[in-house]
Amino acid sequence: MSVRTRAAVHRLEILVLGLLVVAATAGCPPTVVTPRPPGTDGSARWAFAIAQPVIAGIAGDAQLRTIIGATVRVDGRLPANTGNWSFVAWSPTRSTIQVTVSANGSTSTSQRTDAAPGPGIEVPLAANWADSIQVFAATNGHRDPGASSATLVVLNMASYSQAPGKAVWGIAFNAGANQLIRVNGTYIGPE
Repeated sequence: MSVRTRAAVHRLEILVLGLLVVAATAGCPPTVVTPRPPGTDGSARWAFAIAQPVIAGIAGDAQLRTIIGATVRVDGRLPANTGNWSFVAWSPTRSTIQVTVSANGSTSTSQRTDAAPGPGIEVPLAANWADSIQVFAATNGHRDPGASSATLVVLNMASYSQAPGKAVWGIAFNAGANQLIRVNGTYIGPE
């Protein structure tokens, strides 16, 4: 599959994921967002520390490929009562494994079959990926002042013209333009 075709497929996956989130919440009263209590984190690294042993328990040879966040505050953390981080890993023996960590730390797992090389733009995803707190801080002064959260956050899911073929954090805030940040946490610009 060509790079352009893979990019188009990945962008379609992002759109479908966003539509699923919207459909799941349509007609529901708005969730009152509760701040996280002291001593808890809610960042992507916090969630990965919960998800990684689950992934390793399914396939010891799995490699992290993409990260997806839903309902993330502008500080890069999930609220106490809503949102989640999902980690997609690929294994040559078990194919694609997705572990989702909810705001309260509980997990759910799903698997699907993807042909090699599996999902992701840069594979495997670099182990030193910047935590969401650093990534969101990189958008300070760049994001719309009316933004209070991100409805969707993705890492290494699509290739963007500003950084083709590279692992990039893409953040869709609830106001203003989407923002792009390098895997190491440095700001790229709006999408």
